[in-house]
Amino acid sequence: MAMAMVASATSLTGPRALVILDNLDDTDAYMNLWTDLQERQYNVTLRDTSSPVELSKYDQRLFDHLLILSPKMKDYPRGMNAKSIVGFVADGGNVLVAGSPEMGSTLRELSREFDVEYDNRFTTVLDHFNYDQSLGSKHHDAIVVNPATHMSKAIVPQDLPGPILFRGIAHSVNPANSLLNSVLWAPSEAYSWENVNLDDPADQDPTLSGKDISLVSVMQARNNARVAFLGSTDMLTDAFFDASPKKHGDKETVSGNRKFIEELTKWTFQEKGVLDVVAVQHHKVGEEEAPAHYRIKDNITYTISIAEYHDGEWHPFSADDVQLELIMLDPYIRKTLDQVPIDDQSTVGTFTTTLQLPDQYGVFKFTVNYKRAGLTYVESVTTVGIHPFRHDQYPRFISQAKPYYTSAASMGVGLLVFTFVYLWGGLETSVKTTKKA
Repeated sequence: MAMAMVASATSLTGPRALVILDNLDDTDAYMNLWTDLQERQYNVTLRDTSSPVELSKYDQRLFDHLLILSPKMKDYPRGMNAKSIVGFVADGGNVLVAGSPEMGSTLRELSREFDVEYDNRFTTVLDHFNYDQSLGSKHHDAIVVNPATHMSKAIVPQDLPGPILFRGIAHSVNPANSLLNSVLWAPSEAYSWENVNLDDPADQDPTLSGKDISLVSVMQARNNARVAFLGSTDMLTDAFFDASPKKHGDKETVSGNRKFIEELTKWTFQEKGVLDVVAVQHHKVGEEEAPAHYRIKDNITYTISIAEYHDGEWHPFSADDVQLELIMLDPYIRKTLDQVPIDDQSTVGTFTTTLQLPDQYGVFKFTVNYKRAGLTYVESVTTVGIHPFRHDQYPRFISQAKPYYTSAASMGVGLLVFTFVYLWGGLETSVKTTKKA
C-alpha cells in the first residue's frame, strides 16, 4: 500500500521523499511530521514494509530522501536491501533511520554499514532523575534531555522552546570515524537496560551509560550525502510533539521535539549547512589575469568565494579558519585566508591572501580543504605550474659573491700594475765595456 503528498521542496537534493512504516495504520501518529514536511514543499510517499520499493532505476534515483520509520520490520520491502540503501547514499540520497527497543536485525545490519551500533534488542534508556512525570512515570523510560548541555550546536544551532523528550533505544558511534557526530546524548545519570524485566533487581552492569549513550547521531558521507540515526520513533510522534515535559521538582514546560526534528530534518535533507565554491581567482600582485604559469618567488594573490545555503536562499559564508595550502606531494605553504568585509549587497563570502611562492619549481596545487561539522565539505583544487628563472632572469651580481668579485678585481689590477712596471718602470742600467789591452 502507498500514499503520496505532492509539493516542491526547498532541499538542494530534491523534493522526493519516501517514508517506510511498519504499517500504514501508523500514519496518524505522525500527522505533525507530515504537515511540517508538506509546508517545506516535499513530495512525501508513504509505504509499508509489504509494498515493493525501488530506490533507483536505470542508474537514476527515484527518490531524494528516505525515512525508515519501521524498526520492527524483519525483512526489507521487496526490491530494497542494505546494499541498495548504501548505493542510494553513494548516489547522493539522504537517509533518516529511527529505531526502537523492538528493533530487529535488519536495521542493525544497516546501521553497522555506517559505523553505528544499536544496543541489544529490548533494551531502553532509563533515567531515574530526568524522567517525564507523565509519559515515563512508571518505568522512567521517557527521559527529559536539556538541549543546552546535551545537544550539538553544529547540527541544530537554533534555541529550542523547551527540553527534548526521548523514549527508545541507545546507540553508540565509532569515535575513530570522523564522518560521524553525536547530535543528542543522554544525561550522565542515564543508562541502558532491558525493558522486559524492569521490575526485577539488576544483576549486572549496564552496557552503556551516561554520555556514552547517543540518542541521535548523524553522518555526512564524503560525497556530502547525509544520514541520521535516531534511537526513538516516539520522539517523532504527535504525542511527543504536543507533550508538556515536567521533571520531578521542575515546572511544566513546552516540548522542543517538533523544533528539534524540524532542524534535524532540514540538515539531513540539505536545506541548510550546504557550502558551494562560487569562484576561485589567482594572479600576480599588480595584475588581474591568471598567467599561464608562475615563476619561483613570485608574489601572488589568491581569492576564493564561498556561499552558504539556508532558509531557501544562498547567503555569504562567514568563517575565520579557511586555509589555503600550496601542495606538491606535501604542503610547502599553509596560510589562513582573510575574509573580505561583507556588506548588504554581498551574496558570497570572499576570502583572500597574498603570499610569495616557494623557491621550488614543479607542478603545484592551490588547495582549500575545508571540513567542519554541520557543513558540507569544501575541496577546491587548482593546478598551476611554477617555473624556474630563465638564464637571463638571474641577477647580474649577487651580494654573497662580493668577496670573490673583490679578489678577481684585485688580481686584475695587480696584473696591470706589474705589467706597467715591468715594461715602463724606468729602471736605469749602466753597461760598462772594457777593452783588451
